[in-house]
Amino acid sequence: MKNYLLILIFLTATPAFAQIENNMKKNTSGMYGQGSQGGIYVYDDGTFALFGYATLVLGNYALADNHINFIPDIPKQAFTVLGRKNPNIKGGVKFTFTRAFLDDGPTYLKLDNDSLMNTFEENYDGGASDYVSNLPYHPKTISLAQNTVNHLYRYNTNSFKLDSAYNDFLLFYHRTISEQRPFSATIKTEKGKTVLESHWGEFRKYESGKDTEFETFLNNYKRQAIKDKDVKVFYFNDQLKTAKGFNHLSEEFSIFDINNYVLDEASNKFIRKDIYKKGTDYSNALVSDYHDESYILKYDNIDVDEQTLTDFGEVKVGTQALFKIADQNKQTDENGLEENFSAPKLMQTTEVQGQQPTIVAPAKVEKPKLKKKKPSKK
Repeated sequence: MKNYLLILIFLTATPAFAQIENNMKKNTSGMYGQGSQGGIYVYDDGTFALFGYATLVLGNYALADNHINFIPDIPKQAFTVLGRKNPNIKGGVKFTFTRAFLDDGPTYLKLDNDSLMNTFEENYDGGASDYVSNLPYHPKTISLAQNTVNHLYRYNTNSFKLDSAYNDFLLFYHRTISEQRPFSATIKTEKGKTVLESHWGEFRKYESGKDTEFETFLNNYKRQAIKDKDVKVFYFNDQLKTAKGFNHLSEEFSIFDINNYVLDEASNKFIRKDIYKKGTDYSNALVSDYHDESYILKYDNIDVDEQTLTDFGEVKVGTQALFKIADQNKQTDENGLEENFSAPKLMQTTEVQGQQPTIVAPAKVEKPKLKKKKPSKK
């Protein structure tokens, strides 16, 4: 009988605790600012957005007494590989590495059973938005590794099997930043205002509706991140701008729909229905500018085959590098391939970071302010 009473008490108390927690979330939710450069938006659904100069990180939180514990999202894996069939490539494969491999390295790669080598030779002059390498053969596997200080990944090496059905690959490295580390804040009340005090400093709660434009931006970004969380197929133009639909110049929710396009099988490109002409050769058709979505390329996510932790104190890295200083001026297309991609805007990805295929990368937001000015995503 005693056990039945305990169960009954538990069953009746659980909804009460849930209601208390929901009330706490509603009372705590809202936008908190820290000057004009940063802040935290606490949602009543248990999620949050931490924003600052050039940074926007999403995550979840939990309430405990007068504390709020923030757990930022991080990518599921350090690297992402996407692939497609490119009819213009007659032999071998094309690898397009995003700039993070150089800017946020060091990074390394291994093809098949070759030795681990540097992605870039030391002192390689960067500045490009992406780096293209054309190989005369088709590797069966590629392993990507990073050895950065204070990264947040359990495994720093990802291995992928390169299906022979693909010959054009996009490779992404998703760096982690200090803002993605879990942190806590104490909830206080000062002069009738709620304040979150953390190691990032104090965040003071704003009145509801103080900056509706920025709130709309955050809400749209959050919706897009949820939509893109487990996406397996990605669409870009040939400059690697993620397809967004006709509102691509705004920060609104993506309205892209592949059903508005026709697949041209000869070029393996999707052509917008209103400009498609049957019998036209689209193999060398290119968009007119970065935002043009007349021609779309479809890339499939390649699942990681294995994740491991490479100890660079134990592993010997070869002396060779995929990208050498001597070859920097030889980035021309020797096999009649499509032009080099100019700006891989994957995953923020969604910049894909993410459109992030299984990615929750920190978004790059330029000067997010709380005074009527929308931050613009790069």
